[in-house]
Amino acid sequence: MEFQLLKYLHVLTIIGAIVLAEGPILHIWVAARRHDVAALRHLIEESERGDRLSNPLVVLSILFGVAAALTGQIDLTAPWLITAYAVLILGFVGLGLGGGLRHIERLKHAAETSPIDAPSTELVALIDHPWSYVVTFGPPTLMAVLIYLMVVKPNFW
Repeated sequence: MEFQLLKYLHVLTIIGAIVLAEGPILHIWVAARRHDVAALRHLIEESERGDRLSNPLVVLSILFGVAAALTGQIDLTAPWLITAYAVLILGFVGLGLGGGLRHIERLKHAAETSPIDAPSTELVALIDHPWSYVVTFGPPTLMAVLIYLMVVKPNFW
């Protein structure tokens, strides 16, 4: 495949992944802040469905990006690209494995066991926990950094 098509597929798949993953997370945030247990249960379930599609899209986007770099004669060791790798790893390890996934699982369990008319004290504690902010706003922040790196290609080191 040619460079422009691979670059397009790289951008297209990552945008699809972001929409599928982050859209529901932002809606979960709103439902949690409103203490709407029924909506929270439903949105967490929808988010899990979206993850089944968004995770493979992230992998595809990475593959398309590497293929585009190789066909476009982009140096895979360029400083802006190494920084992008570090940001991507930070997102996967820091936000995912570092506690974000556990927080979502605890939130899901608390929402499932909470009374529907008012959130349990456990659910309220999880809604107000700092990880709620990290899980909600960390990924879009990292994506903004990645987009900056990919578009501007700064040479800062």
